Amino acid sequence: MEIDDIDIENSCGIQPAGVTYTDPGNDPNFVFVNDPSFETLVLYDIEGNVINVNSWIECAHYVKGGWVNTIIANYPGDKYLVFSLIFLALISTSLFIYKKRFKNA
Repeated sequence: MEIDDIDIENSCGIQPAGVTYTDPGNDPNFVFVNDPSFETLVLYDIEGNVINVNSWIECAHYVKGGWVNTIIANYPGDKYLVFSLIFLALISTSLFIYKKRFKNA
């Protein structure tokens, strides 16, 4: 998934004047500087994790990493729904076979 400047602008806003984005990579010692003029944004990843970003650079970094500013709708009980439907299909099929076997006997 290629992230372009329009995606960053839609999620983080317009790049402030005098701010240049430098990618910190995976440096564990890198600390994002809080920008008091930047309104804190909440970003979400595909697994539903949440992070609050406090600067445009931090926001741009996470958006480039696949985070978005809208929560991804995911039904938490989807696996239970699938198992219930499979169970229902097995019961229906068993009843159909049972009725057909005794009808022909």
